[in-house]
Amino acid sequence: MNFKKKGLWALASFLLAVFTVWFIIYRSGMSMSDFLAAVGAANPWWILMGIVCMFGYVFFEGAALLQIIRTCGYPQKVSRGFMYAAADTYLSAITPSGSGGQPGIALFMMKDGVPAAVVTAALIVNLIGFNVGLLFHGILGMIFGYETFINYNTLGKVLVIVGFVVFIGLTILAAMMLKHREFIFRFAMKMTTFLHKIHLIRDPERIHRKLGRIMEEYKTCVDVVSSHKGMWFRACLMNIIQRFAQIAITVFAFRALGGHGGTFRLFGTQCLATIGSTCIPIPGAMGVSDYLMIEGYEQLMPKEFAFQVQMLSRSLSFYSCVIICGITMVIGLILIGRKEKK
Repeated sequence: MNFKKKGLWALASFLLAVFTVWFIIYRSGMSMSDFLAAVGAANPWWILMGIVCMFGYVFFEGAALLQIIRTCGYPQKVSRGFMYAAADTYLSAITPSGSGGQPGIALFMMKDGVPAAVVTAALIVNLIGFNVGLLFHGILGMIFGYETFINYNTLGKVLVIVGFVVFIGLTILAAMMLKHREFIFRFAMKMTTFLHKIHLIRDPERIHRKLGRIMEEYKTCVDVVSSHKGMWFRACLMNIIQRFAQIAITVFAFRALGGHGGTFRLFGTQCLATIGSTCIPIPGAMGVSDYLMIEGYEQLMPKEFAFQVQMLSRSLSFYSCVIICGITMVIGLILIGRKEKK
């Protein structure tokens, strides 16, 4: 993992987060002290439920990953699953790509002795589960938040539609990577030969042999996961519950601040905001997610209250979650370093 590059992205993401929060406060007309006063007067039990869902968001992704690698014969502790998911959440939040966290998952899995081929298959299966979870909640968003979607401006509608199209496409592509693995192997071999011809690699035969071994392991692993329908169901279910936990934070933030009624439409609105922002290549979808949330919330509640709900929800579901996951990942890297020294 390129830590220098990740550090620069972390700094850029931090500055983007500061600007996003400042802009939201500026646009709302409220001050930070007003927001903190509202949070101070909020119902602590609903906030606690939001915090539980924040941890549940990380936990259930880890549970999905553990289900997959356990099927391939590499069981790990629950704490390791949480570590994998924390790395994914943190790195995805500070990189422009939604898949930016996958190298973090791969790093920790391989340090735990999981072969590269198994890791690759696990990441593809989990990606399919991730997309299924998003699409499932996108459909719920259209059911419960249809009125919100209709009243979005043109940009909001386009973002949501593009989100559906992108995640359907990614799901199909990931499925093809499992089914048509020979095509991937041939493509990798041709790319290696091409890179040798333009003098970017020196020993293509060695790489070809290594690719051959990896593809044999990958084929075996894919055959295993493809034949376990129960594992697929559990992995997708864990991803659906993970997404539910994240979206439920908005409902709990709304109730904590004194909101009543319109819970299902609020849930649907948050589903639409999630699917419309996740595919945008901006770290943590910052700005885009906030825009869709505010545009939707203002249809359901007074402007100032909408900003308070958005800020509290985003603080729990994103900012606090990313900080905790970042700390968790650093602890994991320190433990790995100590283990390797021994």
